[in-house]
Amino acid sequence: MAGAVISGLGIYILIGEGFSIVSSDAVINARVAMVRSPIDGYLEMKPLAIGQRVHAREPLGSVTDERADDARVQDLERAADALAAETALLQARLADLKGSRAELAGRTLSYQEGRLRQLRAQIDEAEAMLAGARATSQESEATLVRAEELKAKGIQSAAVLDKASASHSVAALAAKAAAARVETLRIQHAAASKGTFLGDSYNDTPYSSQRTMELDLLAAELRADLEERAGRLAKVRDHIAVERQRVGRMREAFLNSPVDGRVWEAALGAGEYARKGQDILRLLDCSTTVVTASVGERDYNRLRVGDPARFRLAGTRRVYDAVVLRLAGSGAATVYNNMAISPGPDHLQRYDVALSVPGLLHDPEANCAVGRTGKVSFSGIGDATGRLRSWLGL
Repeated sequence: MAGAVISGLGIYILIGEGFSIVSSDAVINARVAMVRSPIDGYLEMKPLAIGQRVHAREPLGSVTDERADDARVQDLERAADALAAETALLQARLADLKGSRAELAGRTLSYQEGRLRQLRAQIDEAEAMLAGARATSQESEATLVRAEELKAKGIQSAAVLDKASASHSVAALAAKAAAARVETLRIQHAAASKGTFLGDSYNDTPYSSQRTMELDLLAAELRADLEERAGRLAKVRDHIAVERQRVGRMREAFLNSPVDGRVWEAALGAGEYARKGQDILRLLDCSTTVVTASVGERDYNRLRVGDPARFRLAGTRRVYDAVVLRLAGSGAATVYNNMAISPGPDHLQRYDVALSVPGLLHDPEANCAVGRTGKVSFSGIGDATGRLRSWLGL
């Protein structure tokens, strides 16, 4: 009876294996994240052992290049120094102009005050002369009247009358000229009080006032030049700040882990010289853990993405639910370019299947156990067979 049971179980297992799809090999695999050198320089790394756990954004080391090209920064600094010197020179010239202008303005004011006092004195003098001319004119007019009366009485000759008439005419013209002189001086005084000086022998403004206006124009030009230099200097200093940041990035770069995972390979170590873009570390991205397997052509054509499956980890009794994630077919070498475990020749001759096994991510013993092998079954019969084998301890 016992022999019949054992024979029945053997037949059941053989039938289950015959009708289920079982992979010939299955490997826990994961994507590899590269840590590359962003610049040329010498590598400083903290001690990292193969398989050591690392966390995302964890500092791993740095690359330092003391020979970073800072010629652009030096050129900009020289340009900034030149602009700063020009700015200081313009500021000094502007200060000198302000001093000279203040001095000339004082001289202009003194000239104006002196000229007004001079014109006031000349007006007083002209008014006195006008009064004298009017008195002389009145006297000559009286003399002319007496001469006319004496001529009419025959006491005085016509020559005396003519002389008296001529003297009166001259005196009247002299009074008129004196009045005009007074009016001219008053006009000059009124204009001088407003800063305009009238005369035949000089310009409308004194030399000091002309120089003041010239200095004002020159100061305006200097202020425009100073503003232009200040604007250029500010822009150059902004460029210097940007270039210093660039040189700082070229001189030293920090290396951080891009993923949560484990150290898979260290291409370079501390103290070695790294080229820009050169691989320094390869890290397993444990969040991308999958199982890769291969099957025969007939079985491969029966599978579909999303089909359920089960993965049994070799050397254990643990079985994990899985789902077909990718069907890459035969010769699927390129899909492994960024994977930790590359397929062997036998695998490439068969048909590649990738599976998602969420249970591996939550199993502390199998989490990121890249390289561990097992077997995948793709049918319910195979699963039942596996459960029976587990129950029997096979």
